[in-house]
Amino acid sequence: MEIINAIAPVFLLILLGKGLEHLHFFPEQFLDQLNRFVYYLALPALLVSRISQAQFEFGTTIRMVSLFFITTLITLIIAWLLGRAQRLTPVKAGAFMQGSFRGNGVFVGLPIILYAASTLHPAAEQLASVMIAPIVIIFNLLAVTVLLQCGSLDRSQGHPAAFLTGHLFKNPMIISCLIGLFINQIGLPLPPLILRPMNLLGSAALPLILISIGATLDLAGLRATAAPTLIASALKVIVTPLIGLLLITPFQLTPSEAMVTLIFLGVPTAGTSYVMAEVLGCDAPLAGRIIALSTLLSFFTLPWLIALGI
Repeated sequence: MEIINAIAPVFLLILLGKGLEHLHFFPEQFLDQLNRFVYYLALPALLVSRISQAQFEFGTTIRMVSLFFITTLITLIIAWLLGRAQRLTPVKAGAFMQGSFRGNGVFVGLPIILYAASTLHPAAEQLASVMIAPIVIIFNLLAVTVLLQCGSLDRSQGHPAAFLTGHLFKNPMIISCLIGLFINQIGLPLPPLILRPMNLLGSAALPLILISIGATLDLAGLRATAAPTLIASALKVIVTPLIGLLLITPFQLTPSEAMVTLIFLGVPTAGTSYVMAEVLGCDAPLAGRIIALSTLLSFFTLPWLIALGI
């Protein structure tokens, strides 16, 4: 019951967003502007304030990120093999593989951990904040590599290496994590005049993210769901965290560290996978269906992952 009480608010906010969207509560273009506000301002403020005050050990972070990377790489290899077994065209294979391993760590994983997991393990909050930057980098590197091999790069984006570099170094999540880490390491505390407004701004990020996820969740596309959608979604929210669980022992993680890593491995497919598939010439509709189905499945799988961490 404790797990349900901890995680239910997260999914209730997602359902609230979907309900409000169904009632046409949001004006046209409102959600785009809301996402822009959260992505470029509210969430970076949250990350800078949390990371700058966090107490963490690099050894712990390295072990968690290593488990995360190895597990993600194994899932990618499995997805590649399954894509060949299904005889998918390159454009479908690219979207299929990306949807199988690229999770929504920032917009689902972080709220889940800060809202739910922190009520079970106080250390989970700072562990999650510190892991965001490596997760964003890993997902972007692997996703762009896969999509470039399977799709056709939009020529307006320029050379693949330039596209990847620009995509990484313009990412506000990575920039804010690096700023927070820099402030943390030089030992210069932020004055209350700056820290308190950042905390207030950051506290608005999580509920807004979850409402936005619900409002933009495209369930209509699931009517066309076929084997690639089902397999990719199952790989993302079921198989991937199970692989992480099987590999966890040699990394000597505490329950808090294990829970945070497993949740980041088990979150649904990232919404940005649709945009990336479209830009790099892969099957964007398939990417959208994987996002929707994996999000629905995560309603049942994420509570199980939190239970493992108790």
